[in-house]
Amino acid sequence: LSMWNESHRYYHNQDHLNDLLNQINENKSRFGSQKAYEKMIICALFHDCIYDPMRRDNEEKSAEFFLNCCQEKTKDILDINQMIIDTKNHESTESLSKEFNELDMNIVERGFDQLLEWERGIKQEYKGYGDYYKEGRLIFLESLLDKYPDRVDKILILVGVANQDARLLLKGFISLKDTSSLAV
Repeated sequence: LSMWNESHRYYHNQDHLNDLLNQINENKSRFGSQKAYEKMIICALFHDCIYDPMRRDNEEKSAEFFLNCCQEKTKDILDINQMIIDTKNHESTESLSKEFNELDMNIVERGFDQLLEWERGIKQEYKGYGDYYKEGRLIFLESLLDKYPDRVDKILILVGVANQDARLLLKGFISLKDTSSLAV
């Protein structure tokens, strides 16, 4: 677990891992079988184990690390490997992977304080990109609008924060259907 506590991690750290493990445990019955539940746990443990914000192959490196930890390459192992790779763009190749990606991105369901904490952590992790961070972050957040249409309101808030655009921020707040979930 020491990998999860590297000094350059501000969001993709052991707190994120623990949160994901808690979500998996809380939703255990949703996965349909003990094997599916175990795949989710293993995927959580490995999905961000290799994380360097200055690289673009973290998911591939995490998947490779996972495979190197396995003696056999069974179908289940290869499924987990693919689930880890699927976290790169949150594009799922199968239903369990979709479940995992939804839990991994559950942060956009949280209250405003947690959204800001997430944004600050990500910004700190990517500080090495300087002014390019904002452009890349906006592209990522805008890609989420299509992938998670039921979370558009909160994603707009994040786009407003990342872009330092008060109009977008206000639009996100106004369009929220459940303003009680915001801890302002």
